[in-house]
Amino acid sequence: MNLVEIIDAGSGNAPTSFNRLKEQSGDIAVASRYLELALNQDCYKTRRTKRQDLKITDTPFLDIRLQNKREIAYAVYKKILKQHQFPYYAITTTYSLRTNDNSRWLDKKDRATRWDRYEVERTNNLIKNKMREAFNTEDFYGFLEHHDPFIGKDGKEHQGRYHTHIISSNISDIAITKPNRKCKRYLNEYKEWINYSNPSIKTLKPLIIKSVVGSVEWVRKWDNSINIKCIWNEGDLANYVCYCLKTYTNLKSELCFNDVICNSSTYE
Repeated sequence: MNLVEIIDAGSGNAPTSFNRLKEQSGDIAVASRYLELALNQDCYKTRRTKRQDLKITDTPFLDIRLQNKREIAYAVYKKILKQHQFPYYAITTTYSLRTNDNSRWLDKKDRATRWDRYEVERTNNLIKNKMREAFNTEDFYGFLEHHDPFIGKDGKEHQGRYHTHIISSNISDIAITKPNRKCKRYLNEYKEWINYSNPSIKTLKPLIIKSVVGSVEWVRKWDNSINIKCIWNEGDLANYVCYCLKTYTNLKSELCFNDVICNSSTYE
């Protein structure tokens, strides 16, 4: 089993992966593999958060050709930046149209949820609520990306499904060192590994976030459905905001801002 399979196993079932590796490789090998995994994740690298004071005339906002959309993208960036809670967490959730083992298509009812905005919004609200329950996070910004229609093997046009991008505020260390009842439940998934390897708090945070997001029923069915990165500075935040809004800010796009922003987002 490789390192990616450990962290990407379902909703983050670390004890199962831990025990399997322990049987295969022995105690020392297991510990070193988990440490190697931690070092290879962007979230665990220490970076300076030098202020850049980006303006609307700076890249990446300057790349948005339409002035009104550029102003909206910059306003979203400034709204999130106002909290200055680095590192922020960038979470992408994708949803397959096939079963976990890729052996067959989902039935029509399940497939239909992938392009049902109500279901996507419902999922994002659940994620936001679970994040708040576990970590007491304050800010949550969700963005919808609707895939283009495609022609299937049957020759028919199929409507594109959704995936979502989320920017979450930083999680305090106290939320992990003095966890509430909800957070303890997710930490227990890693109990044996924590006792064995004594990982740092910043190593644990993305793993627990993945378990929280993966606990949502609509998400946890799909392997490799959750991707988590850290946003360490203003430049990275600006780039990610513009990326989240790209289907709206595209010069040829007919979408309005409400088409791409999730109602679960915490805007004043």
